Amino acid sequence: MRRRAARSRGSGDSEFAKRPTDTFGVKFPTPPSVRRAMLITYRGAIAAAALFTAAYSATGTENRPPAAATSRADYAGRAARAYAALGKNLLIIRSSVVPASFDAATFDQDPNFFYFTGADRMLGAILLLDGAARRAELFVPRQLPTRLRFLAGDVRSSSLSPDSLHVDRISDWSAFATYVDGRLGIDSSVIIYVDDGAFATGGMATLGTPLDSLATLANPYRQWQRLLHERWPKADVRDDDGMLQMLRAVKDSAELAVLRRVAETSAAAFLAGLARFAPGRRQRDVEAAVVATCTRMGDGPSFWPWAMSGPNAAFPAPFASILAPHHLDRVMHTGEVARLDIGCEIDHYMGDVGRTVPVSGAFTADQAEVVDLLAAAYRAGVATIRDRTTIAAVIEASIDDVKRRRPSLRSPLAKEAAALIARPGGIPYWQLHGIGLEDAELAPDTLRAGMVVDYEPIFVVAGQGFYMEDMLLVTASGAEILTKGLPTTAREIERASRPR
Repeated sequence: MRRRAARSRGSGDSEFAKRPTDTFGVKFPTPPSVRRAMLITYRGAIAAAALFTAAYSATGTENRPPAAATSRADYAGRAARAYAALGKNLLIIRSSVVPASFDAATFDQDPNFFYFTGADRMLGAILLLDGAARRAELFVPRQLPTRLRFLAGDVRSSSLSPDSLHVDRISDWSAFATYVDGRLGIDSSVIIYVDDGAFATGGMATLGTPLDSLATLANPYRQWQRLLHERWPKADVRDDDGMLQMLRAVKDSAELAVLRRVAETSAAAFLAGLARFAPGRRQRDVEAAVVATCTRMGDGPSFWPWAMSGPNAAFPAPFASILAPHHLDRVMHTGEVARLDIGCEIDHYMGDVGRTVPVSGAFTADQAEVVDLLAAAYRAGVATIRDRTTIAAVIEASIDDVKRRRPSLRSPLAKEAAALIARPGGIPYWQLHGIGLEDAELAPDTLRAGMVVDYEPIFVVAGQGFYMEDMLLVTASGAEILTKGLPTTAREIERASRPR
């Protein structure tokens, strides 16, 4: 489930602090905003910092294997797929524009920019992919502002290597408008596609200002697109409409190598968090254990952990945490279930895995029957996943399994859950999403081999939230569970909850 409010892909961007800067005839808007870290309030940031400090002091840092090398062929393949999708048209992708804020766990480059260039620290660059010329050109500022220069170093075009950034040419910012003018002069029907931020925009797309009813000031992706419209008013400027997400959906060998490590680390972090549940403890205790493991074994959490107990576990209640100074922290109580939904990040790739777990280490009899119903339905859905399976077919297989088991259910809670799942429109949050450079990516209606996805059944019955998900690799013949060794049934989850 998409949680990072601005998967910015680029941490700490301020959407209101600066006016657009006028350079080479194009006004540059506020930078792409990053994810959830930007939504942390002052007190929430203090709490996050305290937990990170505790995690580091308690665990130190483990040696990790080096990042899997992404080959020239991998980058060339990514560009070739983009050119094929573009035809004669252009695609414009901006890097992040400002460094991470001090309350952010890390700096995250814009995922689409990183995907094509491998540049994880570059600021202020514009990548232009030209489908007709099958050419990638990077435009960089002549010089960064003084207060950024000591952080990012020399970004002038003369100091950068096209080969190291997997582009054909690196040019000064001033050449950007000239290039676009030239292409439009040759063919005015060329479409200019612009990275729309996809999930990264989060709530930015909805709230404007009294002077901006279209919310462009609150959405730097939309603001950037509007400025391109203003610079080329007769051109067809439009958002990429999921094109970039679809290009990134099938992972190459380098991505799969990293995602396997991400899944292994995320599974370990899940078990570390599971061991911290107990009546009388706070949700923050669980979160700290997850963060400690993700930090020790990887690059930190891919999103702030959800250890949502009691009423907080009833979806979509967990989303309220992004505006809560203490992330909906509460004392957990006997008899409650909790949603443990976590992921670790390694080399910019994100994890996402979770289960419904018992706060006390043991489910009540009716809760256990619901968990086992969910587990069976989940396995039935996963069993259908392979190349060319549709998402609808996966979900339908789970629903059919619940219908088959419905007559044998004993507890009123399980019977109510089965009736809910079988009812048309009863499971609006049940989903399957992609995962990679973002913890939730669009997945096409038809799955293809090489995609990494999360199958995520979610429902609420009698005020209690139930859910399950793993990271899955789609293959020609089935689904490989990447988050290996995790409990699935009620009894397995209870055994894994016991102190080790």
